[in-house]
Amino acid sequence: MKITSLFRLIALMILATGSLHARTWWNEAWSNREKISIDTTDNGVAVSDQIGTTTVVVRLHDGNFDFSHSKEDGGDLRFVDSDDKTMLASQVEKFDTVMNEGFVWVKIPDLKPGTVREIYLYSGRSEKKKPKAGEKVDLPKTAYDSDTVMVYHFNEHGTPPGDSSGNGIRAETPGIPIDGSMIGGGIKLDGKKPISIPANPNSAVLEASPFTWMTFVKPTSMVPNVALYSRKDGANGLRIGLDSGIPFMEISSASGTQRGAGTTPLAAGIWKHLALNSDGKRTTLYVDGVAVANLPVALPALNGPTFIGGDGDGKPGFVGEIDELEISKSARSPGFIKLAALGQGQQNAKLLVAGKDEPASVSILDSLGLFGYLIKSVTVDAWVVIGLLGIMSTVSWVVMVAKYRYITSLSRGSKEFMNQWHHLAGDLTALDTDDPEKIASLGGLADPVHIQFIHTTPIYRVYHLGCQEISQRVGLGKGLSHRSIEAIGSSMEAQITRESTRLSSMMVLLTICIAGGPYVGLLGTIIGVMITFGEIAMLGEVDINAIAPGIAAALLATICGLIVAIPALFGYNYLSTQVKEVATDLHLFMEEFMTKMAEYYPETSGNGSSHH
Repeated sequence: MKITSLFRLIALMILATGSLHARTWWNEAWSNREKISIDTTDNGVAVSDQIGTTTVVVRLHDGNFDFSHSKEDGGDLRFVDSDDKTMLASQVEKFDTVMNEGFVWVKIPDLKPGTVREIYLYSGRSEKKKPKAGEKVDLPKTAYDSDTVMVYHFNEHGTPPGDSSGNGIRAETPGIPIDGSMIGGGIKLDGKKPISIPANPNSAVLEASPFTWMTFVKPTSMVPNVALYSRKDGANGLRIGLDSGIPFMEISSASGTQRGAGTTPLAAGIWKHLALNSDGKRTTLYVDGVAVANLPVALPALNGPTFIGGDGDGKPGFVGEIDELEISKSARSPGFIKLAALGQGQQNAKLLVAGKDEPASVSILDSLGLFGYLIKSVTVDAWVVIGLLGIMSTVSWVVMVAKYRYITSLSRGSKEFMNQWHHLAGDLTALDTDDPEKIASLGGLADPVHIQFIHTTPIYRVYHLGCQEISQRVGLGKGLSHRSIEAIGSSMEAQITRESTRLSSMMVLLTICIAGGPYVGLLGTIIGVMITFGEIAMLGEVDINAIAPGIAAALLATICGLIVAIPALFGYNYLSTQVKEVATDLHLFMEEFMTKMAEYYPETSGNGSSHH
């Protein structure tokens, strides 16, 4: 029954150290996740038009993300769809663990209007857990769909803007970098030198083809008729700009130039989202997701150079800041444009709502902090050693507890025996009988209540043997000669030796645990360290974050060896002392018994007469 209860306890401990929740987890190599809700209802960023596949920016800060769980560059961040199985394409624009600030672009497939879409952000990847065969954990090259032609985040410092769409449309000239722009880094334009982008086949616009252009602008001075985006190809051209703050668009072709403009100028020092959308028949200009101008024309073919912040002809250009320029070869829906305008801008916090951070599992190990982390880092070979040490520890504790209870019981029985023996010691001739019951009851004087308890003690067995020896000799009329007394003493001494051997039984297991525990633990540590350095040699690089847990976990085997040996050492010393005390008590009792026997059974001659 006790063994069954022990196995039940072990089973419960195994379950407790595992996951205590019935939930899915995308990949066990990641230790933390948090749920992010994308809200396109009236409670978030209200969008009623079709959206489709879009890329949203996730702003990370102290209030919604624990930066201590991830790598310094955010390279371990992974976004997973609501099914907690499908990894979403993502791209880190900025990740600063010093300032605790991050901007990550995530592609959301088929986002619906008026709904709440849930995704998961995973962080804290363990380098020791390798992906399974065929498991996709590496990020794709871009977080944008195939219709995206060019994306400039403007997060470079002193170099021309780079294309994040994967099409390689890189600018030739840099802007003035600005930290803390609309989304991460941005650029500042002084109206003198625009950013030039050379002609590229990947950015060519076919005649009457779909086209979408979007960016964030913050004018600082209201200059008449300045271009934010300008592209020419012979007589054909597209020009998007501000005329004293009023947004406008100009489309040029062989048949002439048509211009459409809004009615309200942009305010200086305020970020606004501008977008131009052409479906091949009509071109529309948007401000913050709201249409402000329309032209019933399509775009002409364009394959010339492009300029951002001017026309490239030396005339004054745009003065202010620009961030997040995106061009697509499809006509994005009004819902798509509105979501980009509001969701990437000031209402981003309403669109994306982060939930609480969740650990990979709720377990006893997680509550142990650093020690629990080390336990989870223990390798299979170390677990084998620790398991062996666990068996040794169990054996030592079973021996110590059993011996302690046994010796404690003997001490109580011996004490009770001595209390009864002192009643008998005054007249040892009461044992001069053939009645075994009288001998067993110490001449009939022992309390019947304690007889059974007394009979289990070594001192009683020594006494009983002495009584039997006396009874045999007196009953045969031999008397107790000097030789008889010596023979009885030898028999009792032999019984004491047997009792001492019985008391010391299984103590050798404690000496094995004391001597072997530290060495077995040291063996586990050496194997663990050897494997860790072997992995470093195979990888060809040294990463302290990767090797430190392995070495620390290997040292755990030595600690376990000492945990086995130290209690066994203390227990062995204590129990050895108790065994010696019992053996001493037996010898003292034998001496007293022999003395009483010699006193009450004088030495007899060969004819049976006694003499002194």
